[in-house]
Amino acid sequence: MKPNEIQFAHNLQALSAPQCRRIVEALVQDSHTMKDLSKLCKLTPASIDKHLEILIQAGLVKVRSVGGVKKAYLQTSKFKPTLDWFNKLSN
Repeated sequence: MKPNEIQFAHNLQALSAPQCRRIVEALVQDSHTMKDLSKLCKLTPASIDKHLEILIQAGLVKVRSVGGVKKAYLQTSKFKPTLDWFNKLSN
């Protein structure tokens, strides 16, 4: 498999969980702390941790410490293989 095909497969797998999709939707607007994500997504902190790990493993999200607080950031470039595939379908 080509790298883009592998990323595409990781994306589909990670985004199959509705909790992961909620997290991604929240992160499209801006980076957020774990506490903020919990409130925005209406998920427990444990669920946020579990589903963030899925998104991190897929390469869709990175978590960085900013001023001693962990914040999650969307890795938008990793969505390209999936977006390209969907765009092909619409043409």
